[in-house]
Amino acid sequence: MLHAGHSIMRFIYSLITIPITLLIATLGFGLGFFISSAISILIFIVSNIALKAYQRSKKRRQFSFTRSEYNHIEAQLAEANESLRQFNRMYTKIRSISGIKHLYEMSRLSKRIIAIVQANPPKFYQAEIFFYSHLPSAAELTEKFAFLTRQQVKDTELHIALQRTRDTLEDLLQSMEKDLRQVLASDIEELKVELDVVKISNRRYAGNKED
Repeated sequence: MLHAGHSIMRFIYSLITIPITLLIATLGFGLGFFISSAISILIFIVSNIALKAYQRSKKRRQFSFTRSEYNHIEAQLAEANESLRQFNRMYTKIRSISGIKHLYEMSRLSKRIIAIVQANPPKFYQAEIFFYSHLPSAAELTEKFAFLTRQQVKDTELHIALQRTRDTLEDLLQSMEKDLRQVLASDIEELKVELDVVKISNRRYAGNKED
């Protein structure tokens, strides 16, 4: 669940090691420039890997995940992002306006759910069915639908299959909307509680002021 900021930080920290290593290798140990450069590059790579491992470990401890839990959620997010890329490839292959609009809505909902889980990994467990079923099914059906709609064949069976696919994709879109609401449910409840607390505090303050 590391993001671009983590990658930039790793790169900057690792980059700092290059001139330091060069100075130590050339001035401290009297090594040649090429050997020192090779050592610097090696240190850069090793430090990058070590920092990434540290960042992942810190993130895992932050949410009290086991290593297997963290790796599993990270893998599911990677697969989900691949499904999103699959959606994006379909825009040029779907010919109908309604189909493109439908694809856009599924992609939009998917991005929101993935972004929420990326920022708050424990929410993965509130959207497991989205990652395990709804998103991969939508990506696969959309690809097959796009392929079949490009076939210049007037066939009743094909027409029925396409209509059934449209209906199924519509059901999946509604399921994704429910998935998003499920992911946001706890946040909405927390907001309601906070609003109630603010109202009670305001009433108490107003009552004390009148006294």
